Amino acid sequence: MFTRGAAASWFVAALVVLPFGSLAPPPAPPPDFVVVVHKENPVASLPIAELQRVFRKQTRMWPHGEAVVPVDWDATSVMRQEFSRRVMGRSVREMAEFWVQQNITQGLTPPSTLKSSRAILRFVVSVPGAIAYVPAGEEDDTVKAIGIKGLR
Repeated sequence: MFTRGAAASWFVAALVVLPFGSLAPPPAPPPDFVVVVHKENPVASLPIAELQRVFRKQTRMWPHGEAVVPVDWDATSVMRQEFSRRVMGRSVREMAEFWVQQNITQGLTPPSTLKSSRAILRFVVSVPGAIAYVPAGEEDDTVKAIGIKGLR
C-alpha cells in the first residue's frame, strides 16, 4: 500500500512522464489514393513537386515525349478534396481560384474531370499520356500505379 507521500510522488511522476511519451508525431497515414498512368508509361514515381506541376499543367510533356494529360475528380468528391489538400496543398476552392487566374492570364483551363473510378481508369487506359488518381485498392492491371516521393 502507498503512503500518502509515495502516492503523491507516483502521481507527479506519471504527469511528468506521460506527456513526454506523446511528443512523437503519429506515423503518417498511408495515402487514401493511388496515382495511375497509362500502363506503358515508363515513369515509376514522381516527386510531389512534379506531381503538383503536372496537375497545374506546368509540366506538359513526359520525359519519354508523350503529352501529359491530367484528369481530376469532380470538385464535389471526397477524392478531389483529399488530393487537393495532400498533394496540391490547397483546398478545392483555392484551386478553382488558381484556375480562374490561370485562365485570365495564360488562357489555361483546368484538367478535365470525371466522376468515378471506373471512368477515370477507362480514360487512363485509352490515353497514353494520362495521369489521374483513384481510391487505394481500386486500381487494376489495366493501368500502372506510380509512387509519390515526399507525400506525407
